[in-house]
Amino acid sequence: MSQRTTLIIGGTKGIGSVIKQVFIERGDKVYTASRSDLPDANHFKINLPDRIDIDKAIKFNYLVFAHRYRGTQWNDEFDITVKAVDNVINHLKDSFVDEASIVILGSNAGHFVLEEQSAAYHATRAALDGLTKYYAATLGPNGIRCNTVLPTTIIKPENQNFFVKDNDVRKMIERITPLRRMGNATDIANVVDYLCSVKSSFITGQSFFVDGGLSIIGQESIARELLTQKHPHAR
Repeated sequence: MSQRTTLIIGGTKGIGSVIKQVFIERGDKVYTASRSDLPDANHFKINLPDRIDIDKAIKFNYLVFAHRYRGTQWNDEFDITVKAVDNVINHLKDSFVDEASIVILGSNAGHFVLEEQSAAYHATRAALDGLTKYYAATLGPNGIRCNTVLPTTIIKPENQNFFVKDNDVRKMIERITPLRRMGNATDIANVVDYLCSVKSSFITGQSFFVDGGLSIIGQESIARELLTQKHPHAR
């Protein structure tokens, strides 16, 4: 099998950097793209949403979006989270091999309200689900799949010193999660690995919760668990 080629937008930090390592270990030639100017021949310096200096002559098997806007401006949130994905896909739509896969890292905030996040954050994550379905349908005839991964709160390189084992927030999350642990960046990278492989060749237009089962638990059940108020008919 010839070497596969992957491009990770935002592949220099956070979950993106872990995805990069997983893909390198599996044998891909990995390119990254971000605002950083790095001394790496396989890195593109870009300025989303409009400056996309990525070589269109390269043929990509896989495109992963792992970037994130961290400001507070509505327009910038939309431009970098949603418009940038649309612009990059259109920039590279003729640069994919015959069978390719696009994976977008979204958030469960597209489906649930997280009080610590803004309205713009929620709206843009919901928009990513719609964009995923649109490109799954329109690029499908070209053999290009498109899916979204929806993590919950994840332990990643930037916060691992906070989420130590005796951290109260971590204990709370583990208590209400069916698998009784927090997920980590490798858990997310492994799902992306699967979606960027022939093993998922008939999967497209889907959004995958990666949350240890937290999204299947009712809100009342979570509240009762935290308040130790069991339902009278609970087993």
